[in-house]
Amino acid sequence: MSMGAITMMVVSMVLLWGGLVAAVVHLRRHPEAPEDD
Repeated sequence: MSMGAITMMVVSMVLLWGGLVAAVVHLRRHPEAPEDD
């Protein structure tokens, strides 16, 4: 693999996993209120 491809792969993995971690942290700090039907 070329250096450009490795760089883009690392950037995309950081964005993907970073977004997942940010979403989990956000839900931990602000849990959704249960909906009453």
